[in-house]
Amino acid sequence: MNSYHSKAFVYHGHPEQVTLETLDLDCGPNDLIVKVLMCARCGTDKSIFLHGHKNVDPYAPVVLGHELIGTIVEVGNNVKNCNEGIGYAQGKKLSPDYLSFSVVERVTFQSRIARYKNGLMLIPKPIANLSFQINGGYAQYMRVPEDMIRSESVIRVPEIVSDEEACLIEPAACALESIYATPHPVGVDKEGRHIYKAGIQSGGKTCIIGSGTVSMLYASLAILEGASEVVMVVRSEKKEKLIHQILKNQVNVYVVPQLINSTIQERLLQEEKIVHDLEEMTRGYLFDDVVCACSDPNAQRLMLMLYTREGYGVGACFGGTHSLVDQVDIDQNHYRCAKTIGTSGCSTDAMKAVLQWLYEGKLSFQGFTSSRKFTFDDSPQEFFTTSADGLKPVLYPWESRL
Repeated sequence: MNSYHSKAFVYHGHPEQVTLETLDLDCGPNDLIVKVLMCARCGTDKSIFLHGHKNVDPYAPVVLGHELIGTIVEVGNNVKNCNEGIGYAQGKKLSPDYLSFSVVERVTFQSRIARYKNGLMLIPKPIANLSFQINGGYAQYMRVPEDMIRSESVIRVPEIVSDEEACLIEPAACALESIYATPHPVGVDKEGRHIYKAGIQSGGKTCIIGSGTVSMLYASLAILEGASEVVMVVRSEKKEKLIHQILKNQVNVYVVPQLINSTIQERLLQEEKIVHDLEEMTRGYLFDDVVCACSDPNAQRLMLMLYTREGYGVGACFGGTHSLVDQVDIDQNHYRCAKTIGTSGCSTDAMKAVLQWLYEGKLSFQGFTSSRKFTFDDSPQEFFTTSADGLKPVLYPWESRL
């Protein structure tokens, strides 16, 4: 058994209390030790840094970070016997192939060791969460405990998938989870019960409110799912240029006029204009699927106004607002028979699906993360709060600018 000295950003259970420290790690008989190559910042990490989190603070000090790719550097001598499944693998005997971890294998992780019912992940009361109760990826090394192994939360990454793409598998799977939760009617049974099919409306129109990495992940998945047209709603021409640079001509972009220090009445008038403009873009149709891929409460109000007037549109709330949404018009749901759903996290199956599509070349996330490389030379404040260049910031724990 080796000992590892690991630089890490350690969160101490209170807003803005993250320090750079050196941690000592040992590999127990039922553990893996992983060398972290890259760890992308989730919006939840930024929120924890700024405001704290009731499900994290009691377990501090803890290392945040769960969107990562790493290589195995040590395998505990009893890992091969950890074959009683829990969580996602509850009731299964884990296969020898899965448990035959070896040094230098590249892996990513399902961050939520959740309980499942009827195949669906139960968000409340998980067994444990990586970067909540288990030290995460803002570190040079990470100890992977037995619970993560037994829940099949360790996912091997083939060489053909780049490090950048691998650390985006988890957030892409979170987007896919919400897509797979969207119910579009395909008919009725003999008693009039609606029959639904989950997923983006094939051949339909999709609107994505937002311009960052997660928004582009949604756009890529919507195209793969068969949307005939994808429109992204962004705040600036700079964001429009960034999207076209990465996604090329696969999407159309609408730039929202900016209102500074506006009242709610001014915003509502602006939103009427946005709806009118998007109606013109879509020849009066608006959208079968609307995704709010940001945490702005105004954006979530706008989402409800963009459902197709033909009826049965679906809206997906991806980002939590952490505040109330003012002047919401639920009549949009009532008279257009629309549905608004919310999801959080992703199932292990969704992660495996994204990984398979990357492997097959059906998806590409190249260029989806910030071009700026953050290291432990940067302050925690800078890393956790930066908007970088409008894309997801990534920590490279082994690099240095000094």
